[in-house]
Amino acid sequence: MERLLEGKTVLVTGAGVRVGRAIAEMLGRAGADVAAHFHRSEAGVDELLAGLRADGNRAEKFGADLSDPAQAADLVERVESRLGPIHALVSSAAVFDRADFLETPLELLERQWAVNARAPYVLTQAVARKMVGRGGGHVVNIIDIGGAITAWARYSAYCMSKAALASLTRCLALELAPWGIRVNGVAPGTVLPPESMDARTLDALKEKIPAGRFGSPEDVARTVLFLITGPAFITGQIVAVDGGRSLGTRTL
Repeated sequence: MERLLEGKTVLVTGAGVRVGRAIAEMLGRAGADVAAHFHRSEAGVDELLAGLRADGNRAEKFGADLSDPAQAADLVERVESRLGPIHALVSSAAVFDRADFLETPLELLERQWAVNARAPYVLTQAVARKMVGRGGGHVVNIIDIGGAITAWARYSAYCMSKAALASLTRCLALELAPWGIRVNGVAPGTVLPPESMDARTLDALKEKIPAGRFGSPEDVARTVLFLITGPAFITGQIVAVDGGRSLGTRTL
């Protein structure tokens, strides 16, 4: 892979597991110095860093509870003090809880909101304040088709938080464009189904996808890489990586 991000620092939140880890690996293969954020997945981040460093990349881990605004803002300062100016922020960390609306406790709602919506707001504000004086940079928010494009029953708190993140992506693209800061989003569909899901349910879910298959974390990671390294005239876009699921069903 061409190392288009050689010498550039990228901060990826939630880098220890699942899609976040795939994104960090992809950006590392493109030459980036990777700041890998984690909260509870330190073991996964350690494995990630070992691979990145074996490829000759600078890579460091940064623990933080992003539900705490002070820790989110401080994360940016810590990264820049150790790896230098942040070229791109990828907000991938998220919590995903299922609950019937009538039974959703306030604590669940607050947790979804704090991590999925407020944390990207605080992180982007801290990063953008630095990017303004450097001629620009990149922000990519990992959203979801649930909330950004479609609605899901029994995930009202999650979808609301992701809808807010989609709106934030568009608002900041408008506001930050004059300083050369591009803000885009990626909305994955079914990429990594829960391991607890039985075969019958998986087959039924796959039937809803026009492409006839589940996606992979690499599909999302490649889209993030494109948005960071691709045409500079792209901003404010939310790219659905869902095999066409958000378009509707194939047959009546």
